[in-house]
Amino acid sequence: MRKLLALALALLPAAVHAAPLEDTRAFDRAFAASFYTFDACGDGKYGALFRRALDARFAQCPFTPEARVSHESRNALQAQKSRARMAALIEETGGLPMRLPGMEESCRQLRDEPDYVAVRARLDSYAEGAAKLEDVLSAPCDSEAITP
Repeated sequence: MRKLLALALALLPAAVHAAPLEDTRAFDRAFAASFYTFDACGDGKYGALFRRALDARFAQCPFTPEARVSHESRNALQAQKSRARMAALIEETGGLPMRLPGMEESCRQLRDEPDYVAVRARLDSYAEGAAKLEDVLSAPCDSEAITP
């Protein structure tokens, strides 16, 4: 049965297969936001895990080669910019700030929220190999927003 299904899929016209995607904005925004959400509040470990999962999810998607190159270039620039901004924050405040600009609650309050704790637990499970990528990032490739 599986061989028959594989053969049928292989014989389908190319137009029936997933069309290549070009819009990487949801992945770009999720990558950039991860620095603010995790790293700037002292959870760099989870920021790195989220970005690793995000990269793995991006790799599963049928993006064009041009979109892939553009996305990777933007990510490199964003990482450099975010690290420079965090270094400046640390220098200005003598450490990571207790509350980031625009936040209603402190970083400590954010890290104690049940949703945030659940995200960290899923990321830990993913890092340990106990959870699948889909357990961490279930958004479709053409999603308008990607969150953990």
